Amino acid sequence: MSATQAVQFMRDANGVRVAYAVVGDGPLVLCPAWWVSHVERDWEHPGFRNFFTRLAEGFRVVRYDRPGTGLSDRDVPPRTQACEVALLAAIADTLGEPEFSIFAISCAGPVALAYAAAHPARIRRLCLYGSYASGSDAATPEVRDALSDLVTANWGLGSTALAAIFSPGASAEEIDIFSRQQIEWASAPKAAELLRMACAMNAVDVLSRVRAEALIIHRREDRLMPLEAGRRLAAGLPHSRFMTLEGKAHPPWVDGRAIADIVHSFLAGKEPLARASSGDPATDCLLDEANRELVLEGRPVPITPLEYGVMLTLIRARGRVVARDQMLIEVWETTFAGSNKVEAVVRSLRKKLGTFSPSVETVTGHGYRFNGWKQGN
Repeated sequence: MSATQAVQFMRDANGVRVAYAVVGDGPLVLCPAWWVSHVERDWEHPGFRNFFTRLAEGFRVVRYDRPGTGLSDRDVPPRTQACEVALLAAIADTLGEPEFSIFAISCAGPVALAYAAAHPARIRRLCLYGSYASGSDAATPEVRDALSDLVTANWGLGSTALAAIFSPGASAEEIDIFSRQQIEWASAPKAAELLRMACAMNAVDVLSRVRAEALIIHRREDRLMPLEAGRRLAAGLPHSRFMTLEGKAHPPWVDGRAIADIVHSFLAGKEPLARASSGDPATDCLLDEANRELVLEGRPVPITPLEYGVMLTLIRARGRVVARDQMLIEVWETTFAGSNKVEAVVRSLRKKLGTFSPSVETVTGHGYRFNGWKQGN
């Protein structure tokens, strides 16, 4: 059964009215605005509605229309990446949660990354789908100019062309509906302007400052966003996993039930099991919190409660060194240091990790550290 959404309004620092939609109840998941949107008309699409209904099970999910689109004020000055980051901050402050998670789709990614880097204490978890760190990964200048010029010259033809790229395999009727909706969501000049902005966005310089655990999801044959853009994004984040799924469609709500389940599991604090594999070590090794076991290259590997506790403690330290005494307190719930119990468990854990054993680093004289999945020979 689909949830009911409530549409509300706020004003940004410049007095511009911004529409946002709230679905569900629980910890906040904030979805930054993507290219063009309409919080009411989007909700009429069954696949879209089902996707975000699933995401809102146990969460309060908030989406919004950026100024110039949807139900937000339409007559606004040109937007910039800095404007979008400031808007995300203003909406987060309006919602009043000291800590929240972000689910960013496509060109919302650089905005989410910039905010997460600037406000590390506020971000619980970060999930990006079909996204990128640099706009140059999304489109060459020639493709960007050709698409924006087409949208400006003939928004009807441009929206139809983009709809076919977004959802290859969609029926002619589905493409027609989607293209007509895009025309209603924004004017031709604004849509072209926002398309150029999306291709100019860049968050590469802030990736190393993002402290939240991140899951990067990408469809292998995404017609709009190359798979390599997602790989480069994941590689630049200190605490990320990259998951490749089969498919060509760009929107996550197209054939999106499995994606919604994965995103929901990750945001709920459970390690998502890969539904498809990639060559990335970050995808091929993970700790499944739901089943309390390692998953190596899609194969579950049983571990003892102490091994699980040590691995989970290191992951949650997010790159910080965990001292031996701290490990005794958190895993063994004791301060007794009269044996080499920590070293023994780390040694057995590394054996089970196999080629991923370098992921558990020894910091001589201090303790142990996990700084992302690493594979040795």
